[in-house]
Amino acid sequence: MNDQKTIQKNDPVQTPENEPVFVPRVDIREDAEKFTVVADMPGVDEKSVEATVQNRVLTLEGWSRPARPEGCETLGQEFGCGRYRRDFTLPDAVDPDRIQARVKNGVLSVSIPKKEEVKPRKIQITG
Repeated sequence: MNDQKTIQKNDPVQTPENEPVFVPRVDIREDAEKFTVVADMPGVDEKSVEATVQNRVLTLEGWSRPARPEGCETLGQEFGCGRYRRDFTLPDAVDPDRIQARVKNGVLSVSIPKKEEVKPRKIQITG
């Protein structure tokens, strides 16, 4: 297996070093087939977000820029803009080659399938 697997790789929006780095809030779910990580990253889209796996560490990273309508002056700003980053150590039970990710409306969803040998299976009982 390759040491680094890029799930979605795009040329990220470049951000200056002095911009803040936000830790996105996430929901993590598990079912019999997979783990799902849902990360809230307002302002990111498929061109400004990436997810990578290296040495069992899943890294979610995104960049957002405020939309400034032409001819307007910003008088106040409460929404954070800048870089998002969060790392997760994956269990041995996952199949990193089948991880998939998608982003919609600033929400990144990462589906992390389990290996076949760790999925629960029903045992046939005979009489």
